[in-house]
Amino acid sequence: MVLYFGYGSNMSKRVLEGVRNIHPKRSQSAILKGYKIIINMPGPNFIEPGFANILPMKGKNVEGVLHEISETDLARIVASEGEDYKLVKVKIKFFGKLVEAQTLVFKSSLQTDLPTSKRYKKILINAALDNALSEEYVNELRDKQAVYYPLLSEYYAVMVYFWVKKRAN
Repeated sequence: MVLYFGYGSNMSKRVLEGVRNIHPKRSQSAILKGYKIIINMPGPNFIEPGFANILPMKGKNVEGVLHEISETDLARIVASEGEDYKLVKVKIKFFGKLVEAQTLVFKSSLQTDLPTSKRYKKILINAALDNALSEEYVNELRDKQAVYYPLLSEYYAVMVYFWVKKRAN
């Protein structure tokens, strides 16, 4: 078993279990110190313009969910996220102590947020609420700029679902 820190859509039990077919042995909210959340992974088009990432930054914290999963499940998460992320080891504050976990980081020189889709932003906020992340952190997610294009956004959301589902299997 390995510890995996999810800070984007992988905070969501619905996404992990329903889309990626990952069933953690246990999951618990946790904090990654010395990083900030940023939407700087460019999406494939104007409908899904950006996805979550983390950047080192003193004095900042990323709240998320620490999952205990099998190595096979971790490999499936990596495959479902695509080739643009790399797996890195980080120290996570978990039940008052630091533990080593793995997470995904996208290499980007972009230091400012891109907009994200309303669909993706909703996943992040709902996952943060479901996992009882701090109100301050939920508000930080709510403040992220989002785009929405009627019909196109719904159509593309279905395409994203099947793309991720296919890569996770």
